[in-house]
Amino acid sequence: MNPLINGFQLSASQLEGFEEFWQTYPRKVSKGRAKVAWHQTTGVRPPLPELLAALRQHIKQENWLCDGGMFIPYPASWLNAERWEDELVIDLGPNVNGKQWHESASGIEAKGLELNISPEQFDDWQAFRAAVLRAVDTTLRAA
Repeated sequence: MNPLINGFQLSASQLEGFEEFWQTYPRKVSKGRAKVAWHQTTGVRPPLPELLAALRQHIKQENWLCDGGMFIPYPASWLNAERWEDELVIDLGPNVNGKQWHESASGIEAKGLELNISPEQFDDWQAFRAAVLRAVDTTLRAA
C-alpha cells in the first residue's frame, strides 16, 4: 500500500520510477518513507536514468562499501538530501602490468564502467575512449 501525504494516498503515477530506484538502492529500509521522499523530490530529481547513474556511482564509493554498508544512508535520506548532486571521489587506480589505466583498453573500459559509460553507447571504441577521458577530466577539474 502506498503511504499517505497530508491525508491523501500517493497514486501510481506519483510513484512512477520508484520501484526501479528501490530495486537499485542497496539498503532496503523504510520503503514508505522512501516513497514519500520520492514524491517530495519530484520537482528537483533528475530524469530516472540520470538518477540511477548517480546512484550506481554512490554504490561504488568506499564509504558505502566499508563496514558491511553501515554508512549507506536510508533511501529517503539520500533522496531528501539530493545526494545525486554529491561530488564523488573517482579512484584513478594503480598501474596494471606497468601501465596506468588510460594506457590500456582494459583500463579504459574499467574506468568507463566506474563512470557508467559503456562502449555500447558509442559507434566505435575511439569515441568511447574519448568520452571516458573527457568524463575523468571534467571530474578532476570540478574537484
